Amino acid sequence: MTNPVSNNGPVRILKGMLDELDDGTIVLRGVIDQASLGNIRADAYQRGIMNRKDIMDGYRAGAQLPDVELGMRGQNYDSARGILTLRDPVFAIDGWQRIQTGLRFLDLAPDGRVRLGAMIRFDTTEAYERERFETLNGKSRVKVSANIMLRNKRSDSAAVLMLYGLTHTDKTFVLQNRIAWGQNMVRGELLPAFAFAKIVGRLLGHKIAGGNSSLNNLVAALDHGVESFGVQVMRENVRAFFGLVDECWGIRRIHYRDGASYMKATFLTVLARLISDHHDFWKQPDERRLFVEAPLRRKLAQFPVDDPQVVQLSGATGKAAELLYMLLRNHLNRGKTTKRLVSRYADNGTSFDEDESAAA
Repeated sequence: MTNPVSNNGPVRILKGMLDELDDGTIVLRGVIDQASLGNIRADAYQRGIMNRKDIMDGYRAGAQLPDVELGMRGQNYDSARGILTLRDPVFAIDGWQRIQTGLRFLDLAPDGRVRLGAMIRFDTTEAYERERFETLNGKSRVKVSANIMLRNKRSDSAAVLMLYGLTHTDKTFVLQNRIAWGQNMVRGELLPAFAFAKIVGRLLGHKIAGGNSSLNNLVAALDHGVESFGVQVMRENVRAFFGLVDECWGIRRIHYRDGASYMKATFLTVLARLISDHHDFWKQPDERRLFVEAPLRRKLAQFPVDDPQVVQLSGATGKAAELLYMLLRNHLNRGKTTKRLVSRYADNGTSFDEDESAAA
């Protein structure tokens, strides 16, 4: 039996037949010719390839796996001798791990057989496939990471696009290539993208609201931030915040994030909120530009991030965030009779909800 070749050529469907779904959509159902498995593509909305032992064991046992869902970006196909050849680009919507694990199985067992059924939709677009992917994988056994769901919003969200670009293309940004936008964090990555975005939302919280609940609400709040601050100023504020963390305690030298309490999502969220809550950190009169004067920077750098209590609080949530907030504020005010931090809130901004202080 012929093995697959990854050349993005046509995809062949065996035993294909057209079917009509309940909503009137015409689809093609059949079995993917394993010789063309490698021609199925994946767009950026997909998860990275994972090591799925359960799927591999299924192929080894000759089990029938659930059908995958594909999208052909066009209608160009032909039929000959019972084989339908899909001529337009075919993308995996649901089942990318089954397809890739099948390819690995055939690499290990050249005489093996992969019988994978498929439902193919016609005339799909990247936006439609992405929406279907998110709908289907909301109920999947391996839940799609919030980092991927956030990453997939960048085509619709100016804020997410800015944050994604900042972490990938800005060589001066201290967290370039150190934010996890994939399914799982890998060595060298310090923060999940969803946590990173929530920290940014909290930093800008004095101008925007609603950024610490669901992913959709977070994206909406960040996009409101683009309207309020402008893309360039918002980007500069993010760079300034993490640049401050780097100056005070060091980010560039970190190899393993577990050893740095100040890179925990709770600590960074609390610090971002403290900065947002106080007039002292923002240029007047509109308070849109983050600016930390030298005395405050020096004082912040003296905060004992390696103290056992701080380390414990930085890795916890809920009430721990409130206590950490008070420790930071009290540290910055200690020894001052004048020029103490000026809160914009009567309660000094120390009320945290569980979602806001969670480590995402």
